[in-house]
Amino acid sequence: VKDFSACPDLIKNTWGVWMVRREFNAFLRLSGLAGIPAQPFLVDRHAVAYRFMSGKTLRDIPADVLTRDFFLSFESLVLKMHERGLVHLDLRNRRNILFMDSGHPGILDFQSYIDLRFVPAFLHRLLKDIDLSGVYKIWNNSRPDLMDEARRARLFAMNQKRGLWIIKGYPMGTKGRRRGE
Repeated sequence: VKDFSACPDLIKNTWGVWMVRREFNAFLRLSGLAGIPAQPFLVDRHAVAYRFMSGKTLRDIPADVLTRDFFLSFESLVLKMHERGLVHLDLRNRRNILFMDSGHPGILDFQSYIDLRFVPAFLHRLLKDIDLSGVYKIWNNSRPDLMDEARRARLFAMNQKRGLWIIKGYPMGTKGRRRGE
């Protein structure tokens, strides 16, 4: 459950309502994809829920558990998401990726997603590359021995483009002061 009901009224009744509806719509668009939260529903206007996905976030999984097949499945899941017209844009965050009990990947937290139907076509490739760079970053940082040169080169190329991005890091020095880091 993602619930904004405990937030101050102004946040709860504006940002919260919008974010709940937004995430619910992403789950509906991706419905039926293994590794995406299933059976989403609105608890009320301040909360969205979905079926529990049993597993641990990649942050809590030792790298030696991860296999080449896991990363290929993760990449495939992201490509299927792209085929449905969505980009996640926060796949570099290992808290948003599950190593499910089945050994397959799962993707959580669609608050940052973008619906490509509302984005000029010339930006689609860049946005999809941002997602894939998240897959490749985690792969390269966790198990570089299992990553081929073509994917490593693609990650390197995307990281070069990231250097041009004007928004960098965490706003106002908030990194390390969130979620008990």
